[in-house]
Amino acid sequence: MISKATKAMYSVIYPDCSLVVVLSEALFYIISGYFVSHAILHGKKQPKTQLISFLLLPTFAILLLTGPNTRIHLNMKVKKEKLLTIVVNTVIVSLVMVLLQWLKVLVNEIEIRRMLMKSNNHLGPGLARTFFGFLKIVTDGELGTPGLETILQRYADNEGIQLHHKVFILFPKNTSQDVGSHSWMFEMEREYNMPDHLRNHGPIEFTFQGCTQQPYFLNGKERVIELAVIKMRNTETGLVYYAAIAENRPLITLQKMVNIHSLKKPFSEEDFKLHSEIYKKGLTSMIEEDAACQERFEIVDMQRDNGNFTMKIYNRVVAEG
Repeated sequence: MISKATKAMYSVIYPDCSLVVVLSEALFYIISGYFVSHAILHGKKQPKTQLISFLLLPTFAILLLTGPNTRIHLNMKVKKEKLLTIVVNTVIVSLVMVLLQWLKVLVNEIEIRRMLMKSNNHLGPGLARTFFGFLKIVTDGELGTPGLETILQRYADNEGIQLHHKVFILFPKNTSQDVGSHSWMFEMEREYNMPDHLRNHGPIEFTFQGCTQQPYFLNGKERVIELAVIKMRNTETGLVYYAAIAENRPLITLQKMVNIHSLKKPFSEEDFKLHSEIYKKGLTSMIEEDAACQERFEIVDMQRDNGNFTMKIYNRVVAEG
């Protein structure tokens, strides 16, 4: 009589055929669904997981030779209904994967980091370091600048207003050129103040007041620190607040790259989303780690909902008093 220990060892070395069938079925539909969905979304571009494709043939063979009792029959004749069932299931799994990828359900932070590391254009981290260097110059009063606090106070005194102590940095979602720039804000003034817009997004009118301009020298060239100042008025309470906005020039550069067709490697909207996300996270981290910059700058994230930037700024100004 065979002991229980012997039976247990035998079951480990030679697992039940039904387990092999179930695993093979799962692997086949996942792999085939991935390749079909990739072809639908990316055309002829081959995925970078070709080694996994070698599992398709053995798993497909096991599916063909599996009977109704989930047992493998080597001499079984394959019926057309069996092939049709496999095709239908493959199509269903592929469509589900297409939907998941289209909705970005399968995209996570680890995948974004992995994509960036494999990219030839490491734009996000470099843009964050460059722009943060500019913010440090403005904050600390380097290169002959009087410092951000003095720049804001001078403007407030000249205009006879009370200007919020923080400067806001916009991160719009739109890839259109110049979205988030000072000229764009000036153009948005009329649209944002329309009754329908105020009714849908909140009772905050805004007026583009103008720009502060402070010259400084860098690498032997004269440059200008330019901050936009907007007036925000609550149409229900009549309360008025003023805030300054720094033009997010690195993000505007990424926007313009999407429309440059002469680039050797085209810069797509997906590239924009990837690098702008990495840039935003890098810049946010640098600002939060620097006490002086954290006190003076705040990022307005519009990339999740592309919402009304004036409402977001107004709420923060009111909250901070």
